[in-house]
Amino acid sequence: MLELEEALSRILLAIQPLDAESIPLAEAHGRICAETISAALDLPAFDNSAMDGYAVRANEVTGASATKPVILRQLGRVAAGETFPDEVTAGGCVRVFTGSALPRGSDAVVMQEDTVADTATGQVQICD
Repeated sequence: MLELEEALSRILLAIQPLDAESIPLAEAHGRICAETISAALDLPAFDNSAMDGYAVRANEVTGASATKPVILRQLGRVAAGETFPDEVTAGGCVRVFTGSALPRGSDAVVMQEDTVADTATGQVQICD
C-alpha cells in the first residue's frame, strides 16, 4: 500500500495543468479562476453585520460563557440602512440586524442566540 505522500507525488508527476482560457461568465459555473480577481470598490462601502445580534468590542466579550456571562449595557439599535450616531464605548453594545452598518468602536457582532437581553434594565448578557 502506498503512503499518502508517495501517491500524491505520483499523481502530480502524471498530470499537467491546463492552459487558461477566457469564457463568458454564464459558462463559468464549476470552473476555477486562473488568476486573482479584485473588485474596484468595496460594496457595501462600510463594515456591516452578517447576522442579527449585538455589536461589541471583542476584547470585552472574549471568554464569555453561559456560566460566566459578560454583562453590557445596550446603547441603542441600528437597523439596516441606518447609522448609529455614537460610538460603542467600554461596557456597551448596540443592537444590530443583518446588513446594519457596524457602529464606530465595535469590531465584532455576537449573534442574538448567544445573548439574553433585559429590556427593563437595558442590560445584555453575552453568554457565548
